[in-house]
Amino acid sequence: MRVALALVRLVARDERYREQWEADVAGARELGMSPLSVAFGVVRAAVVMPSKGAVVVGPLGIALKHAGTSRARVAALAVVSALMLLGGIALLFA
Repeated sequence: MRVALALVRLVARDERYREQWEADVAGARELGMSPLSVAFGVVRAAVVMPSKGAVVVGPLGIALKHAGTSRARVAALAVVSALMLLGGIALLFA
């Protein structure tokens, strides 16, 4: 049980998830499960879960996704995306 809890503390960066996962590991035996197998499930979940970064949508999000390219290309992409978005909104009210 100590090894499983140490593994959860090592992997879980977000305090909210860490508390929940520690409770899952601690209560695993009551459900007839191995605490170590629950801890390995936590490791898999922590790897798959997205980071705490905010999800940006729309023209700005698309431009930020391509931020490694030249500024002119990012600006053109943002303008085209914004115009397409405005066109879609105009079609809704037409």
